[in-house]
Amino acid sequence: MKRILALILILTMALALTGCGAAATTAGAAETQAAATTAAAAESKTVNIGVLVWKFSDAYGSTVRLAIEKYAKEVGDAQGVTVNLDMQDANDNQTTQNDQCDTLLAKGIDLLIINLATDGAAQALIDKAAAKGVPVLFYNKEPTDSKTLVPAAKSLFIGTKPEEAGVMQGEIFAEQWAANAAWDKNGDGVCQYLMFKGQADNIEAIARTKYSIDTAVAKGVKMELASSDIYVCDWDTAKAQDTMTAAWASVGSKVEAIFTNNDGMAIGVIAALNQVSFNSGDKAKNYIPVYGVDATDEAAAAISAGKMAGTVKQDGDAMGKAVVTIAVNGALDKGWLDGTSYEMAADGYSVRIPYAKIQ
Repeated sequence: MKRILALILILTMALALTGCGAAATTAGAAETQAAATTAAAAESKTVNIGVLVWKFSDAYGSTVRLAIEKYAKEVGDAQGVTVNLDMQDANDNQTTQNDQCDTLLAKGIDLLIINLATDGAAQALIDKAAAKGVPVLFYNKEPTDSKTLVPAAKSLFIGTKPEEAGVMQGEIFAEQWAANAAWDKNGDGVCQYLMFKGQADNIEAIARTKYSIDTAVAKGVKMELASSDIYVCDWDTAKAQDTMTAAWASVGSKVEAIFTNNDGMAIGVIAALNQVSFNSGDKAKNYIPVYGVDATDEAAAAISAGKMAGTVKQDGDAMGKAVVTIAVNGALDKGWLDGTSYEMAADGYSVRIPYAKIQ
């Protein structure tokens, strides 16, 4: 009997120990699962960024917009987050852009990227975002009405040095003018030129217009505006083509060079020149040098075909990468430039992407 009781006791203890082990295993599995769930939650953090674009159809702007989309995953992976972009096309209408801003802020975004439809409309958008505690990053079109573009105030601008494109245009032209005596059609030693300006009050347009001519003069070229005024064509290809067609009727015979603030307008000018059998590809016959800015694919093709004299590369891919990289830092409430190779410009509120000459 005692022997039977001993066996029963041994079996009971064995079962108890097995149960404890199972409980411990279950508890350990639960802890592991909880840790995995926490890690997965951290890895799946989504950063929601609203992007207001002035006009999807703009050629240069499209290169920046597509680069923002292209680099979003790469930047997100580096930061351990998923970057969700909500892009809106204002189609060159500031009222539309203001409404789009309200809609994005109502969604609870973490940061707002803005490519202004109107340069002087920044402050209202900054105020809207500030009321929601949302950082704002402007790009390409530098605000002309805001005094609060300071990193500490959760606002920043990414663009270029306004004068640099004009300086490079002037340098390309002066070098080419010196090498092509036949471009001086009337032999007076003065270049009679036309100027196509992007927008009347745009910082970039003003600088490109001024410094292209100032640089040419500094390089020894005598310059004279062939028309009664500078043509403002809103960065638009069709407007530039129509304007050039009209200008040809009055001043075409004396024009010796044409400067445009962007490649879109340059392409429009060339289309108008083609209609009167100029700039068809033979530089030795019926040719007027045309200069642009942006180095779009269409402009590069025109230069290769002998229809365009040169452009200045505004690196849309590099700008798009900088925009999304710095934006994610801002959305995560980090320093704007933390962990990047970008540098703050001397003005204290911007990052500037360099230009390059293309001819």
